[in-house]
Amino acid sequence: MINVLAVTHHARENINPIRPEASQIIGLHKTGKVRVTALCNPNSPLIALFESHGIEVFTDKLNKKFSLTSIKKIKQLIKDRDIKILHLFNNIACCNGAMAAIGTDVKAIAYRGQTGNMSRIDPLSYLTLLHPRLDKIICVAKAVELELKTHLGRHKDKAVTVYKGHDSSWYQNPKADLSDLKLADGSFVISLVANLRPRKGLPVLMEALSLLPKDTNLDVLLVGADPSSPQIQALIESSGRVGRVHALGYRTDAPEVAAASDLTVLPTTKREGLCRAVLEANSYGIPAIVSDTGGNAELVKDGHSGIVVPPSKPQELADAIMKLYNDRELCALYGKNAKERAVNKFNVEQGVQATLYVYLSLV
Repeated sequence: MINVLAVTHHARENINPIRPEASQIIGLHKTGKVRVTALCNPNSPLIALFESHGIEVFTDKLNKKFSLTSIKKIKQLIKDRDIKILHLFNNIACCNGAMAAIGTDVKAIAYRGQTGNMSRIDPLSYLTLLHPRLDKIICVAKAVELELKTHLGRHKDKAVTVYKGHDSSWYQNPKADLSDLKLADGSFVISLVANLRPRKGLPVLMEALSLLPKDTNLDVLLVGADPSSPQIQALIESSGRVGRVHALGYRTDAPEVAAASDLTVLPTTKREGLCRAVLEANSYGIPAIVSDTGGNAELVKDGHSGIVVPPSKPQELADAIMKLYNDRELCALYGKNAKERAVNKFNVEQGVQATLYVYLSLV
């Protein structure tokens, strides 16, 4: 039996973003080969979930990237629970956990969820993923692994890929009710679900919409876009489709909103990982158009479960939208294939087994 300490920090009430991570931890505990102890922040929604599956949970604020209190707590748990694997699921956990591992025999594993924003000449990188005390770094996609290896020098073997697992049972809710939006009859509905940082490509999508024929009957749902933001409203105006592009703000039912669309898009310009929102839409049978950055091209099989376009190319994105707009049968086929791909390639079981393999290779 391998004793594992999983260190994770989440303050959101919405469980959707952290369901794959939680299910992986629970799945490992259920294998009978791993005994998981968890360290969470006191407000984490994971506490009750973990405890309901027999996982012992401790709490710490985990609110600073370098906290002597957190480091001491982790080090004490390593000693008291005879921890062999220290699994660190975010930057706060990584900074404190890697420091706590110093002077112990524990094997420390970090998580890497996207490409970019790292440099071998940046001292801060050595407090997280380039910390010399880390033994493995589990990457969310192969593209993330390959990019990380360019920073690891002679320690390239530290980086491995494990796809985050999703469960089809999570995606059985009814589609979101969009009746209040008064969408046009027969409208082709496109969703973009993202925390709309500039790199998520909203300007690219708005420019692509401006390139479509004026009589194209479509509506666009922007989940995560603040409707009161002047910048968002200016972008919507630039699309030439005011009244047909709807900023919905933050939604706890984002997967159900995507399920109510015909197509989801993610025109990220850089620094992508393996987008959860696309996997959620795919799990409901909704195909995706994504840009070829990070793990997107691993998530969507071009010409089979969706379309992959070059990043920051509005015309190519517009052409892809029109292809599926004009061929609804093809769009539906891509959606069917996307759902099968989500079930077969990105399920919880493969994530658990791949992670267990990493554990066994270290212990």
